[in-house]
Order: sequence, then structure tokens, then C-alpha cells
Amino acid sequence: MIEFTWKINQLERLAADNYVTICHYSVDAVDGEFSKGAYGTLSFDPESQPASTDFGSLTEDTVLGWVFSKVEKDVVEAQLEAVIAEMKEPSVVAGLPWAE
Repeated sequence: MIEFTWKINQLERLAADNYVTICHYSVDAVDGEFSKGAYGTLSFDPESQPASTDFGSLTEDTVLGWVFSKVEKDVVEAQLEAVIAEMKEPSVVAGLPWAE
């Protein structure tokens, strides 16, 4: 069973009003000894997306909610799951018969 861990790595904000303009996030997928991760960034525009939460009141869960509203969580997790499946049972292998 693969365990997925989503995390907010960093937020960038405007100094004048603390509006979050960029969110850096990652997800790690772990299945026993096999693991794979992904990293992404999202941009927010104060003109089209007004701030709904004061910066000092933000929680990681709140910001992850923003991420999940823009990123297809199920698709990302399915892609990581496919990579781990390939790691566990590779469809292509390399090597030299005389070196084994």
C-alpha cells in the first residue's frame, strides 16, 4: 500500500500586505523500500483571487486546500503510483551478459 504525504514547502508573499503569491508544495509516495516524489509551484494573483485568510492565521491544511483546488490530487497520486509500480517490476532492464 502506497502512503502519500503532501506538504507545503514554502510560501512567497508580498511584503506590503502579506498576500501569498506563490506556494511551493511537494508530495512523497512511499511503498516499503520504494519511493518517489513530486514538487510543484502555484501562483496566486491578488487581482483575481482576493486573500481569504490572514497570513498569520494560515495553516498547512488551509494552503493544501488551495493546492488541491488547482491540482488534480488523484492524477498526481496515480502518476506516482505508476512510477513506483515500474520501480518494483521494471519493464525495461539494462546490463551486459558477460558482466553479470
